[in-house]
Amino acid sequence: MAAAKSRWQERSRRENTLRFCHPLHANSLLQSLNETRNNPQLCDGVVVIGKEEIPVQKNVLAAASPYFRALYDYSLPMSSTEDPSNRAALNEDVVTSATFHEILEYIYTSNISLGEENIQDTLQAADHLLMIDLKELCCEYLEQCITVANCLGIRSFSERFSCPRVCHVATSYLDEHFLDVSYSEEFLQLSSTELQEVLSRDSLVIQTEDAIFDAVMRWVRHDVNQRKEFLQDIIPSCVHMGLLDERYVQEHIIPDELIRSCHLDQTLLRLRGEDTHRKLRGYVNMVVVTGGEGRSHKWEDVRCAAFHETNESRASTWVDLSPMLTARIGHGMVEAGGFIYVLGGRDNSGRILHTGEKYDPCSNEWSLIPSMHHGRVGFGLVTIDDKIYAIGGSNDMSDPMTSVEEFNIYTSKWRRLPDMNLKRAWSAVAVCNKKIYVIAGGIMGKLYEAVECFDPRSETWVSVAPMKERRFDARAIGFGDDIFVFGGCRRFECPSAMQTGSGMKFCGTEIYSSEHKQWTMMNRDPHMCTMNDLCHIDSVVRCKDEILIVGDIEVGGQQHTVRALRPSTNTWRGVIQNHPSNQKGMQACVLKLPCALIQTLMCQQGKLSHKDAGSVFS
Repeated sequence: MAAAKSRWQERSRRENTLRFCHPLHANSLLQSLNETRNNPQLCDGVVVIGKEEIPVQKNVLAAASPYFRALYDYSLPMSSTEDPSNRAALNEDVVTSATFHEILEYIYTSNISLGEENIQDTLQAADHLLMIDLKELCCEYLEQCITVANCLGIRSFSERFSCPRVCHVATSYLDEHFLDVSYSEEFLQLSSTELQEVLSRDSLVIQTEDAIFDAVMRWVRHDVNQRKEFLQDIIPSCVHMGLLDERYVQEHIIPDELIRSCHLDQTLLRLRGEDTHRKLRGYVNMVVVTGGEGRSHKWEDVRCAAFHETNESRASTWVDLSPMLTARIGHGMVEAGGFIYVLGGRDNSGRILHTGEKYDPCSNEWSLIPSMHHGRVGFGLVTIDDKIYAIGGSNDMSDPMTSVEEFNIYTSKWRRLPDMNLKRAWSAVAVCNKKIYVIAGGIMGKLYEAVECFDPRSETWVSVAPMKERRFDARAIGFGDDIFVFGGCRRFECPSAMQTGSGMKFCGTEIYSSEHKQWTMMNRDPHMCTMNDLCHIDSVVRCKDEILIVGDIEVGGQQHTVRALRPSTNTWRGVIQNHPSNQKGMQACVLKLPCALIQTLMCQQGKLSHKDAGSVFS
């Protein structure tokens, strides 16, 4: 009897217990610790850098830096700062005294000032002390600083300290602006090995191969006495001799005194005659579509099509890329780090997938990536920097989930994040100012206009202003400080959507201003599409100053596959008219594909003759 009473009292106590959290507690504690760190009586350690001894609080340093956590031996009893076990020495060549003081300020306040004068020292110290969060801030700064004058230096520096995202951005900048970079002081100061690595890149964007030869000669003449001996190795390994213009060869290469003095004129002519290499350099932005309902349930199809970034709509040639490893529909697809990532969806037997795969445009191959914790269909997939976020959706086609997962493309690891507030599937998801917005969608029998915003930095969810029109299966994208939501459907009771006769209505476009925290309806512009049930938007992607809408789009009785909106002028244009054959409901993104790959595939597939290969991207 007493035991039963005790259990009843314990259950009653638990039921009447409420859990509270003070939102200012963590900040107040950090502020108090910051005030105490200048009191030697409250410091229990010393960091020695050169001749300077800096009093520190060991537990705070250990909490902020895995380096110090491993350095300090917690098994030792508390002792004075004079005890050798409480003294830590840092190499002044790796972490300077001034940099360490700035890092201490960051540890206690979460604030740090970064500039040209301290970025290298700070990143090097953050890397040494294993402070990942500070290192990420340094990387963000470096990404914003890349120019013609410094992209080679930042590329080298980021490789040295394992900053793959910065290295990718700097390398992409180098490829796109090579001609200007080849005149920079950094380029002229490259070693012969570094020069060959740069000039061997097939992704360099140039008008003709002549630019590569010019760059070689410019580098040699910068220090001709020391460098002319490298000419006979660099030119054959870096210059595609067969692509040089004949007139350029006769007027600029053969008469060149430096070439003649090195006895290379006849050698280069011989190499030019032997070189049958017609591999184009550079890359081209292409719309890539994956999966969807294909021929005879072949949902693994992958195709791409080039498009003009200014001209009006035209028929485009869809080129077959390597098919996915798994047939998918209802999947998510994003571009990150120059690769395509495809996750989740359903296979052609109806099974909901938790698997994922990655497409490498250089090798035209797919490879598996680690699977998500949950199978998902009707979910959101977005990317911020080097992270991919899988949000909501359903794993049984009935009950949606609130779960969120994050995938790091460089460590290939998944991590669970705080759940959304609402269960929802078939929502529109977009990134704006490095925050994730989950928009509309719903559960079985109920649609939402509700919007939630997730901040990856603080890992918190907040509700923001709801849409004017509830909907599901819409598509969204961030552009500047705004979010554009296109399409989606709802039942015919919606007063602002046009009735289709099928009981569902195609919804109009809404724009959310993150600055003003409000939604507005875009004017019903007939240039996007005819608002009827023949239209469906599969994907929206950004390409430079335009938003590309991909799907079944009817305009004035004509079917289009891709149309573009230029938000700065609020004007539409057609981009690609024809649909990829036997492929519907596919996901899409814009990817930089090597010209050489597209040239090869088009020739293999009979869509381009070798005679016309050189002019395919002109």
